Amino acid sequence: MAFEAVKHGREPAQQAVQAALAKRSARKKAIEHALTVRDGSLLKVIKDGQAVFFVFSGDAIVTTYPPVPQSTYPELLRHADLDRRESAVVLAARKSKLAERLPRLGRKG
Repeated sequence: MAFEAVKHGREPAQQAVQAALAKRSARKKAIEHALTVRDGSLLKVIKDGQAVFFVFSGDAIVTTYPPVPQSTYPELLRHADLDRRESAVVLAARKSKLAERLPRLGRKG
């Protein structure tokens, strides 16, 4: 009985961790992609409780992370404020500044 309780408690925690990692991975991929296009920027939109990152080159949509069908773009962007897009260069610089402040984790051995 204790095994079942632990098993059922672990599954929601694992799902939450997987969702957080997927969001972080999608954002990282979106920033990397936006850095490769001219005037790259990102816009975060929430769809069904999940973040979708739009990658823009200037004012043109390049792709999304995680991928969503192009036919859903107008619906997702209907109420979005496109002025809230963030420059990929600024996001990458912010990330590197944060990395400088974090302690380095190394293996002992």
